[in-house]
Amino acid sequence: MQLLVNSKSTPFDGGSLAQFLKQAGIFEAKGVAVALNQEVVAKEDWDEYQLQPNDQILIIEPTQGG
Repeated sequence: MQLLVNSKSTPFDGGSLAQFLKQAGIFEAKGVAVALNQEVVAKEDWDEYQLQPNDQILIIEPTQGG
């Protein structure tokens, strides 16, 4: 299936939001915010959301700089 991740079409075999984020190497990252279809999803709920084709995921990661 295809997902729209940060406005980019991304293939995914299927499963939960947590599984997708683990595959993407983001699951363990600190300070990451994730929205699914324009609704913020708390980290403790990532396992509960089963992704569907064309779901939109927005991932916001902290940056450093000055």
